[in-house]
Amino acid sequence: MAAPASRRFYVHVGSFGFLVAAQPSFFDEVARALALSGASRAMDQAVQDWEMFSTSGIDTSLADSARSLHDQAADALRMAFQCMVHLVPPRFGATELLLGDKEQINAWCYEDGYLTYATDENAAAIMYAEVGSLRKLRSTIRRSPDFDPALQMISGQSLFLVDQRVGTGPGTALFYKKQAARLLRNSRGVTFPAGLSDTLVSAVEKSVSPSAETFDGSSLIVSCLDRASLMIATLLRSVPSTPAATGVDGKPRAAATRKEVLVGTR
Repeated sequence: MAAPASRRFYVHVGSFGFLVAAQPSFFDEVARALALSGASRAMDQAVQDWEMFSTSGIDTSLADSARSLHDQAADALRMAFQCMVHLVPPRFGATELLLGDKEQINAWCYEDGYLTYATDENAAAIMYAEVGSLRKLRSTIRRSPDFDPALQMISGQSLFLVDQRVGTGPGTALFYKKQAARLLRNSRGVTFPAGLSDTLVSAVEKSVSPSAETFDGSSLIVSCLDRASLMIATLLRSVPSTPAATGVDGKPRAAATRKEVLVGTR
């Protein structure tokens, strides 16, 4: 069955952690996408604050900067996600691309340990309007897979780097699960970069003026870079350093809490 044109997919950060633990060479691309998306959210919130609270209105250059950073983040997410496959029900015997070749990422957020994404404005409006626990929503979807056909919730060890020789579809899940288990089993431990790369800092600085401020007078560049750093830290906390670092349920034992990351993101 084809995926709806307007859809949301919510990925637990631990699934990204498993993917980069098995495929360390892909860490930089995932980290860049998450960092830019975090910086963009900080920028968007600054714009919203100025629009809501300023009596003189928002500087048009600030809105332009927000659009520029949003476009960079959306492009980075698109390129990363089109290289990933995930398990799909029923019975998790098949896989499909996390993001289709013709799909875009319109909006994103972070809630209850999930990085949430929408492919267009309609899906984004639904995503931002949702209330309640995503963990409860996941349980509902597991009990009733047809509860919301436009939403996919991905958790545990169910996200993999696409293998072009195998592709996606029915019967491919076993290959990806065995491959990931083998890679994790043979892993000698990898040390990932803990901070922002120069290229990431440069990307943010090109979009945000050095003089730009949040509504409370703080440096907007610092705010964006802080959020970008926090997203990388969140990813790092979700990466199992060794096979022994994973629990019996296939989830990493050390993941960022909602309080550590969510502040101001929604």
